[in-house]
Amino acid sequence: MDWISNLPNILLCQILSNLSTKDSVRTSALSKRWTHLWMDVPALELDSSNFPDDNDFWGFFDNFLEFSQGLGIKRFDLVYNVDEHIHEDFVERIDDVVKRGVCHLSILNELDVEEELVRMPLSLYSCRTLVSLNLYCVVFDAPGPALVSLPRLKTMHLEAVKYDGKWLLGAFISRCKVLEELTIVTDHGDGLEVVLVGSKSLKIFKLKSMRSEETEDECDPTILIDAPKLEFMSIFDYHSKRFIIDNIGPFAKVDIDLTFKVEDVDSFGAMIIDFLTKLSTVREMTISARTLEVIHDYYEWELLPQFANMSHLHASFLETSWKLLLTFLGCCPNLQSLDLEFDSFPEPEEIKLSFVPQCFQSSLQFVGLKTPIRVEGTLSEMKLPILFLRNCKVMKKLMLNESFKNVIKKIRGIPKMSPQFQTVALSNI
Repeated sequence: MDWISNLPNILLCQILSNLSTKDSVRTSALSKRWTHLWMDVPALELDSSNFPDDNDFWGFFDNFLEFSQGLGIKRFDLVYNVDEHIHEDFVERIDDVVKRGVCHLSILNELDVEEELVRMPLSLYSCRTLVSLNLYCVVFDAPGPALVSLPRLKTMHLEAVKYDGKWLLGAFISRCKVLEELTIVTDHGDGLEVVLVGSKSLKIFKLKSMRSEETEDECDPTILIDAPKLEFMSIFDYHSKRFIIDNIGPFAKVDIDLTFKVEDVDSFGAMIIDFLTKLSTVREMTISARTLEVIHDYYEWELLPQFANMSHLHASFLETSWKLLLTFLGCCPNLQSLDLEFDSFPEPEEIKLSFVPQCFQSSLQFVGLKTPIRVEGTLSEMKLPILFLRNCKVMKKLMLNESFKNVIKKIRGIPKMSPQFQTVALSNI
C-alpha cells in the first residue's frame, strides 16, 4: 500500500473512480492522506436504501457536493427510493450534478410513480458534456426544441419513462446528433402514441414493452424508424398497431419479436408488405414464432420479398409452421447458417419438401435443430435431420440438441448429399 500512497492525488482519484462510492469511502481509514481523498473522486454512486433514513442520505449527498465544489463529476449513478420525495430539493441537487460536466448519468427511481412523479431538471436537456444517459421511471418534461442540445450523447437507455407530450421522445432523439445506441422500454401510461426514431448516427436500437399483451384497450406506440446507419435492431415482446421502417442499414442484424393489434385487415396487409420489404436487405435475422404466425395469418407468403443478403437465420416455429418454414427458406437464396427451434415436433407426415429451396443447393453449410426433449422418441427425430442431410449439397455441419441423443448414432449413419460434410454433433443450442 506504501507505493500506492506515494502516487499523486490525480492518479489515486482515478483509481478510486473505478470503485463504488461505498468502497471509495472505506479507503479514508487507511491514513490521514486518504481521509478526504474520496471526495475528490469525479464519480458518485448512491443508493438511498443503503442509508438508515432520508436525512443521512441527503446529508451524505450534500457533504459530497459541498466538499467537491469546483470539481467536475464525470459519472453519477443514483438508485432513488426515499420515504418523502421533495421535488424542489431533488431537482436542485441533480441540477448541480449536471452543471458540473457530468458525462455518464444514471438515475433509477424506485418510488411509486403514481404517487410521486420524479422529474428531471431542465439543465439535463442541454448538457453539452453528457455521453451516456440511463433513466428509469422518471418524467420527461417538454422543454421546447430550442432547449434540447446534447451534442456528445452517444448512449441512451429510457425505461418506463413518462413523457409530457406524445411527440416528445421523437423530438428528443432527433436533437441527439451523435447518438449511436438507443434502448426504449415502454410502459403503461408513459404518454407515448408515436415514436419517431429518426437519427443519421444511430447504430444500435433496442425496443421492449412492459405492457401486457392481454390488455385489449392499450397497445404500444406506433414506431417509425429512419436510421440509415443502423447495424443492429432488437424488438422484444412488442405489441403495436403500426411498425414502419423507412430506412435502416443495408446489412443490419435484426431480432424481431413483434405482434400487431389489427383493426383494418386491408391496410395491415399493405403495412406487412412494406415491413418485410424494408427488412429484406438484412444480413442476419432472429424471428419469433408468434411474429411469423401473425404475419402468416394476414399475408400471402408466396409474395414474400427475397432476402438476398441474409447469411444467418434463427427462427422459432410452432408445430403448424412447417410449410411456412419452407416458404421462408425459399426467399433466402444465399443463406449459409440456419438455427431452428420448434416448440413441439412436427408430425412426421408433414416433414417433406414440396420444393427444394435454392439455399439447400448452393449455400447452406451449417444447420442447428432444437426440439423439445422427450422420454420416448418419435419418427420426427429422424425425419427432421434426414431432410437436411439428404438435400443440402454443400452442408458441412449439423448441430442437434439433447432431444436427439437417443438417435444420434443412426443420424450419423445417414448418407449425406454434401461431399464437404464434416460432422453431426450434440450441442447446447
